[in-house]
Amino acid sequence: AVVSTQSTGPAITDTLLQQYYSLDSEVARELVGRGRKMTAKLRKDLDIISEKTNIPLKSCLRQYDNIRRIYKEVDEKEGKVARNIQRYYALTPTLSQQYAAIIYIIDNRIEVSRRKIPNLSYPALVRCVTLIMCEWCDAASDMDIDRGFLKELHSLKDKISDSTLAGIVKHGAESLKGNPDLPKNLVPELRKASIKLMGIGYSLVHTKDFTDIFIDLDELVLAPWFGAGLSFYNLEVGLSALLSTYASAVVNVGLSSTLPTFEKYLKTVSSCLLVMANR
Repeated sequence: AVVSTQSTGPAITDTLLQQYYSLDSEVARELVGRGRKMTAKLRKDLDIISEKTNIPLKSCLRQYDNIRRIYKEVDEKEGKVARNIQRYYALTPTLSQQYAAIIYIIDNRIEVSRRKIPNLSYPALVRCVTLIMCEWCDAASDMDIDRGFLKELHSLKDKISDSTLAGIVKHGAESLKGNPDLPKNLVPELRKASIKLMGIGYSLVHTKDFTDIFIDLDELVLAPWFGAGLSFYNLEVGLSALLSTYASAVVNVGLSSTLPTFEKYLKTVSSCLLVMANR
């Protein structure tokens, strides 16, 4: 046991337990960004992580050991990971979800290297991974992506052409015309971003592309968007318009059957983009 309960009350014991399993954002970000599981080789990097984050080596070691311990305990367990962590370790829901997100990244080898995505913070990463776990994963286990959903998403490639998508964006642009604060290049840039977003979605059925999802969202969507001089607010407005007008637009072109899959994908990926962009 981490803390003896013989000399402390339940409240104090719980506080000490939460503190012992607490995670420092910078240390956790470095650990998950090193591209490998919790091995002895990663343990050797703790000196570098300690120096880089200015967190004592002892604290880095504690966090590494805790992640590794929890990973080994719950990795093969049935059910939702965060709930299992709460059950076996009595951690708070928030802290349990942090560990669940870390385990998901490790288990699925999601590429989150600081070298490739320097602006993706630990809180943003946890939030985005949590969204994927909640919305795209198998109902029985949020460690396993719903392959049926990814196959349905891939099949949209043969149904929604770039020209059809451009027409949907144009339809959405109609709802933005009354806003004089929006830049003139919003609609053409939204068209480009939409095509890139759907391209990312179509490819998620392939394991390598799924592991690169955050890199692709950053490099293919966010970088060009902000490079064109558009703002976070513009992104929020553009994605909202695309989502809200898709339903009526696809009915006009006989693609209403694509709506559930499209919305399931775009709602989650839009939320991730906004979390990632809110730097």
